[in-house]
Amino acid sequence: MVFSQARLRCQLILRKRCRNLRLFSVETSKIRNIGIVAHIDAGKTTVTERILYETGAIRAAGNIKHGNTTTDFLPCEQNRGITVNSAFVQAHFSDHIFNVIDTPGHVDFSFEVERSLRVLDGSLVVIDGTRGVEPQTVTVWKQLEKFQVPRLIFLNKLDREKRNVRVCMSSIRETLRTLPVLVNYPVYDKDRQLLDVTTSPSNAEWTDTVESLAEVDERIEDLYFSFDCDATKISPEEISRSIRKQHQIGRVTPVCLGSGLTGVGIRSCLENIIQFLPSPLIAQSKLPPVLQDHVCGVVFKSSLDPNRGVLCQSRLYSGTLKPRSKLFNVRTKTSAQVSNLFQIDADRVKLQNSCEVGGITMMTGCKDFRTGDVFVSQSLESHGDKIDDLIQSSRALVSTIDHSKPLFFCSVEATDSISNDRLEKVLTDMTFEDPTLTLKRSDNGELVMGGTGRLHLSVVLERIKDEKGISCKAYKFRVNYMETVSQQIEHVHTTPLGELHLNMSPAVSGKKVTVQNVCPKTREVVEPAIESALTIGPLIGLQLSDCHITAKFDLSPPDHKKFPTKEEKKELNLMVKTAIRDIFQNNLSVMTLCEPIAEVEVEGPQEYSSTIMADFSLRAGSLEYEVSFSDEGNWFTLRGCAPLSKLTDFNSQIRHLSRGSASVLKIETVKYGPMELDSCREIVQMFKEGKL
Repeated sequence: MVFSQARLRCQLILRKRCRNLRLFSVETSKIRNIGIVAHIDAGKTTVTERILYETGAIRAAGNIKHGNTTTDFLPCEQNRGITVNSAFVQAHFSDHIFNVIDTPGHVDFSFEVERSLRVLDGSLVVIDGTRGVEPQTVTVWKQLEKFQVPRLIFLNKLDREKRNVRVCMSSIRETLRTLPVLVNYPVYDKDRQLLDVTTSPSNAEWTDTVESLAEVDERIEDLYFSFDCDATKISPEEISRSIRKQHQIGRVTPVCLGSGLTGVGIRSCLENIIQFLPSPLIAQSKLPPVLQDHVCGVVFKSSLDPNRGVLCQSRLYSGTLKPRSKLFNVRTKTSAQVSNLFQIDADRVKLQNSCEVGGITMMTGCKDFRTGDVFVSQSLESHGDKIDDLIQSSRALVSTIDHSKPLFFCSVEATDSISNDRLEKVLTDMTFEDPTLTLKRSDNGELVMGGTGRLHLSVVLERIKDEKGISCKAYKFRVNYMETVSQQIEHVHTTPLGELHLNMSPAVSGKKVTVQNVCPKTREVVEPAIESALTIGPLIGLQLSDCHITAKFDLSPPDHKKFPTKEEKKELNLMVKTAIRDIFQNNLSVMTLCEPIAEVEVEGPQEYSSTIMADFSLRAGSLEYEVSFSDEGNWFTLRGCAPLSKLTDFNSQIRHLSRGSASVLKIETVKYGPMELDSCREIVQMFKEGKL
């Protein structure tokens, strides 16, 4: 009781000090820009909420079950209990400012994660201490590696009975290909309940840490053997220095322990973030000297507001940004003046007088700025093309943000015809914010929406209803089919310009275009024309994939490395499009459809394995899968591939078959595969009848 009262008094004093700290700015070396990433349901949002509570940013910690967490402020997030939108919050701890971005955990929203990670200096990877590394953990880890973002791992949910630190450490080492090193250790009571974490481990725990470090640090290895393998003789300061050094060069990853729900280990985690993750000064130092002396930043998220116009959430790498600052957009080569700056706090914003190095802010007034754009001071516009070279020399500024093409489509319309025009306007605005969402009109006038998955599309429809008050219905759900050729075909097309020899053959993955016997200038005209002609297939007008197209020209007179005239460009375009149309029409019998194939991973109790295997076998068809069992024999894991079209209700069916005890860990599209003839004919007929 005395301990609890003392802790409460300390927390109240800490919160009072933190509120006072908000009145002052801190030096750049005391800023930490971190993203919190994880597999869905690993406790990422709960950890974020506890960080805000422990640092005094909020008066009481919310709960996902109650729908009152700070960063899950959208109604669809509160209803579903998942994060779908990255949210920015700020916390103060130990004279440091923490700019924290809570990111989604579901694979459908990987783009939302990636564009946030691009502008961060460090990341906290939350892993469920009862499950270890999960599929989406691997995905975000690869994204972090792509942007070279330093990582710290937080092993969460250690207050639960099924926790297993040793198994989790092993899964981190084997799956993430990194050497995990504990930087704190759990303290349990007599009933094995988690009380606290400590930096003073038992001899066995300390020996494990020292031996792990000795694998990568020769100095620690020499010390260990010089003390006759007595790890207790190596000081904590020596180990801490070694972890910091090896972490900086990417050989080890520090691992913190705790529980986001109870708050145990959160303050220790924040201390380790300060110690191991870099400040914005590191990113600034990697910029070319010319850019370090001027404003330079990146827009990582753009959106539309009916009152303020284009909103640009941006990270500043150098200089000081203020309202009325004039900026130069490196992509569009245009200038813009900042109207206002806003400090972001989850779903709230407040006016900001300035933004310093390392700051994250929201700008208005820059209507031509989009996600991924790099901006600099307008004074650098006079450098011309040299600016592009300077940007290209900085990895932080040129890292591209990838987003996958839509995999699921559906037709959508408002429940009342009066709202249909407004619905199209709202969806168009949403595609501005979310490039993974697409919108088009079909031949019969239907509004067709495309997204990364059914959850993605469902969330979009929910947001339209919750935020815009438009009730709408979706129908004709389908995956993103494509057209291809089942065997090699050839065609010769003759025009006054000469002959064009076309050859099309099946390919394992993707689409490849080869142009032969023309000069580079002519190739620049011909290749886009071929690509354009292949966007509409002969069966039902879908894009072609999984094929190799070779176009060999025999022009008369021969192409003598001259730049084609305007008239010749038109004739070449017409020649290419006509030839491809003819090769399609003459070979309709060998044209077929291909569909997305997904990798699937399911795990659950052994007693449901046969039922789940039977269900998956029907979905997979001729595709292979494998099943493995745990050493104890009471747990199974199924891994295999199946057509994405067969997996639309797979999650709910697995929960039903296992009474909620089995779970789908992964459904990820990896390739396209040819459809069976009967299925192909059925889909083509449904398209022609307007049922898809």
